[in-house]
Amino acid sequence: MIAHTPTLFACVALVATIMAFCLILVGQFNQRDGLLTIGFGLLAHALAYVGYTLYGYAPLWLTYGAANTLLAVALAFYGASVFRIVELPVSWWRIFAPAALMLALMASLIDTLEPRMLAATLVLMVQCALIIYWTRRYIPAQGRARMLLIIGSSISLIGLGMRVVAIIGGGAAEMRYDVSNLKQTISVSIGTFTAMMISLGLVLLAKERSESLLQRLALRDVLTGILNRRAVLEQYSKELERARRDVSYLAVAMVDIDHFKQINDVHGHLAGDEVICHCVNHLTQRIRESDSIGRYGGEEFLVLLPGTSPEDAVAVLDALRASVAESPARFGEASISLRISIGVCCVVPTEGDTTASLLARADAALYEAKGMGRNTLCLAPLQVHHSQTNPIYIIEN
Repeated sequence: MIAHTPTLFACVALVATIMAFCLILVGQFNQRDGLLTIGFGLLAHALAYVGYTLYGYAPLWLTYGAANTLLAVALAFYGASVFRIVELPVSWWRIFAPAALMLALMASLIDTLEPRMLAATLVLMVQCALIIYWTRRYIPAQGRARMLLIIGSSISLIGLGMRVVAIIGGGAAEMRYDVSNLKQTISVSIGTFTAMMISLGLVLLAKERSESLLQRLALRDVLTGILNRRAVLEQYSKELERARRDVSYLAVAMVDIDHFKQINDVHGHLAGDEVICHCVNHLTQRIRESDSIGRYGGEEFLVLLPGTSPEDAVAVLDALRASVAESPARFGEASISLRISIGVCCVVPTEGDTTASLLARADAALYEAKGMGRNTLCLAPLQVHHSQTNPIYIIEN
């Protein structure tokens, strides 16, 4: 079916205007989420299609030169939205350079037919390719928004490529905005479809980003950024089930900062916060990517070492203990010495082992370490291991 091309342009302009109004209205309250930038892009998109609708009834510089420049501006805003949403710096002059190039080309080629059409189409193709590149590079692969943006931009590239083929093949006159034929219907329909996909993909990206940030707030400790108690216990349950299924070791360690109340009393609570962060930095930098650490209490941390034998767990955790002892925290001019005590339970879990039972063993080992002078690692319930720098005591059940 052949549609009336100016009518198609008018419909797209109307839909884009409505969407732009909504996004600009809600986007002004939180400019960091990128909705305002998307709204400006849709507004430029709508104005471009208004210009296309008036082709043949208004000056060419307005209906072709200005309209295509506005469409390039719209794509530039869409590209900028990707950076705004993922909270990366926006290089505005680079993103809008294609739009400036479009303006220059339209000003110099406006009195031609094939050259101006080819130049405009190629600039738009470059912009669509850039959106695909930025999407693939900066947006996580697991999101649905990424798929929409890539598919929408790719289909747009196909539609623009069809125009290039038609222009090179001598069909430039058939691709004018006031001509209604099958090629134009397909080309404009593709453009309409992809414009909606790109804009909706960006809105979905903003939504996914907000959800991700909220999830992070719900699962992360505010002070240290590591897993909070709820999240680390959930991870603990998963690791226990995996170790039971794979018949592999799981080391569960409770880590506590020694004499933390005294640090707070002498140096103040802000210094105490700095001590906690300093300790967490040491722990997170020295565990494997497959390991997990979470803040279990005020100055108490839960460390999970999946697939780690008792000997390896002792070696890793005692190295952590020694590292913390050798690295005082800094608060202002003060140098605050730190010591930690560690209780470890390392088993190949059976059906009778639960998160509570293993945690209780690790906690008992921790309190045994505290009772034996602190700055100590206790392992339950295995054979004796030795440390060069400090004793490692064993609880035998």
